[in-house]
Amino acid sequence: MSFVLRYTVDGRERVFPIGEREITIGRAPDCHLVLNQPGISRHHCQVVIEGGKPYIIDLKSKNGTRVNNIYIKKAQLSAGDEILIAEFQLIFAEEGMARGLEERDPKASDQMVLLSDQKELHEEAGTIIRRVNDFQDIIASKAPQETEGRRIMTVLIKVAEALIAVNSVDEIIGKLMDLIFENLPADRGFLMLKDQSTQLVPKVVRHREPGESDNIEISRTIAEKALNDNMAILTTDAQVDPRFSAGESIRFLGIKSAMCVPLFHKEKTIGILYLDSPTSAAIFGPSELDLLTAMANFAAVGIEQAQLNEKIQRETSIRERLERYHSPSIVNRILRNISSGSSPIEDYNLKVQERDVTILFADIVGFTPMSERMPPNRIAELLNEYFSAMTEILFKYEGTLDKYIGDAIMAIFGAPNNMVDHPDRAVRTALDMLEELNELNLHRAEDERFAIRIGINTGRAVAGDIGSIKRMEYTVLGNTVNMASRIESMACKAGQVVIGEATYLAVKDDFVCQNLGAIQLKGISEKVNVYRVIKRR
Repeated sequence: MSFVLRYTVDGRERVFPIGEREITIGRAPDCHLVLNQPGISRHHCQVVIEGGKPYIIDLKSKNGTRVNNIYIKKAQLSAGDEILIAEFQLIFAEEGMARGLEERDPKASDQMVLLSDQKELHEEAGTIIRRVNDFQDIIASKAPQETEGRRIMTVLIKVAEALIAVNSVDEIIGKLMDLIFENLPADRGFLMLKDQSTQLVPKVVRHREPGESDNIEISRTIAEKALNDNMAILTTDAQVDPRFSAGESIRFLGIKSAMCVPLFHKEKTIGILYLDSPTSAAIFGPSELDLLTAMANFAAVGIEQAQLNEKIQRETSIRERLERYHSPSIVNRILRNISSGSSPIEDYNLKVQERDVTILFADIVGFTPMSERMPPNRIAELLNEYFSAMTEILFKYEGTLDKYIGDAIMAIFGAPNNMVDHPDRAVRTALDMLEELNELNLHRAEDERFAIRIGINTGRAVAGDIGSIKRMEYTVLGNTVNMASRIESMACKAGQVVIGEATYLAVKDDFVCQNLGAIQLKGISEKVNVYRVIKRR
């Protein structure tokens, strides 16, 4: 025996045949019986035939399914049973009790406002996205009469294909608006995304008529309700709609029919998608809202993915740049803060500014004559081994590698990352460098061993990105830097660490130092006191 579902919409009785197939009932376009009624979930319930007997199964709907006013999870049906889907009534009947198959519900009446639970819609969109390859099968299984459902599914396939084909946020938004204006009768469309301060920023403005201004003329009343309440909104005549009649922007803009849906993904709203017509009322209905909501959910996934890809590319570029100067731990710390949004890259003071810093110069003694008697490839091998070992020590104390200058190393402590103990870190680095070089020399031939000297100075310097438009490098400039270089080259002997007076005053309690007296440094007008660091206390 065949069965049907009888129901009434707008005073007209409808009949839907069940036959031997599984029937899904709900608001989603891919349901067999689509009911655009308040309280009905996207996929609300199913009617199935098991062993020749009909059963109804609730699909974890929001407002539940009742049979003869009793909530059920699964129940066998008999002719004459009353089914309540939320508050919408259907009668389960034998096929002979009614004739024919009538069309699905038309759009609801004018001046209607439809509000949908956006989280529920998003869950469905996520399911559809995972089943993009099944769309054609879904369409093929639809009854021929359900042309609206077929149209919606066809559009969603185009949206999914567009998301796969494009990579950037701008490309996704542009393609989305193209599809919206191809398939929905909107006069104007706006897409806005939240920025870091959670303010809505216009990303695209589209008009059906060419030559229109790109100025944003969106109803703040409708947009804020969609965004704050996380609801999809449809009004067929905003001018007389009691929910929005108080909105000055609606009266001022002359908005008639309008839809506004949030872009919702991963439990957060990232923006809104808004369509309206200032000239025509009732051009949008529930099916248009369903289509726009599904497209918005698809777009939200694509936009989030594109933003993630752009973020990864940006962070990769930043990482490559920072790794030239910083230890991996510092780089990871910077990127964690940038990723969390708590600190933009600008906060790491790569722009030029004055800083308190300690500068370290380490130079190989007698490198030129050694390189003259050795093959170039061997010189390169020795330098690579030496630089690698010294840089590891520098990064251990979170110093910044400024540059390699021939066989010399220039390093910075205290910039771009603030360090209260930058003099101490610089001196510890220098002593560890001497110890590490001794270890390296033990494993080298006699003619390949060499010594280094290290000069250190503390003071104010200009630090930041300096260079040309095509090539910028982070470095430090000023008298503090010049004095560090002069101390290394003029006051320091092989195997020694010599520091300026400002550095000495900062570290004297932690290191044993020898006063070398006041010396005249090239380019420095007055003599300066310098100190040799002997060991840690």
